[in-house]
Amino acid sequence: MVRHPLGRAAYRRITGTLNGLGWLPNLVLRLTVGFMFFSGAVGKLGDLGKFTAMFAGLGIPAAQVLAPFTAAVELVGGAALMLGLGTRLVALVLAGDMVGALITDIGPSLAHKYPDLWDFLSNLFYAPEWLLIGLLLWLLCVGAGKASLDELVDRRWATRTDRKS
Repeated sequence: MVRHPLGRAAYRRITGTLNGLGWLPNLVLRLTVGFMFFSGAVGKLGDLGKFTAMFAGLGIPAAQVLAPFTAAVELVGGAALMLGLGTRLVALVLAGDMVGALITDIGPSLAHKYPDLWDFLSNLFYAPEWLLIGLLLWLLCVGAGKASLDELVDRRWATRTDRKS
């Protein structure tokens, strides 16, 4: 902590301002992660045959059904994240999607390429899917934040509940 009184006052002003901007990182995070899923899904749906063949090549059962389903989940989930609608549920579903990608594709590929445990883990933690899981878990725990449709729904719900009381 700063000891000089003027320094302490400046510190309090700065932290007060930053505390008031707590909604901004969630907005940036939702827009970024949401766009990553949305744009990726557009590409997958644009060449669904290739995406389905990749699923089949990984040995995923019912690839003809699961590939388009996965792409649709990522498309709708990405849009919902950008809007901040159903953020906690969407974050859980998309984190599960990334766990699936790590188990079926990324993990086995890295294990084959890096048989040494240290090298494997070092490369696994650099995988975008791993980072996305962490970011999605953050959104699952803290929610969408003030700049979201979830916030509007919560306010409206609170207003209706207050009227009925």
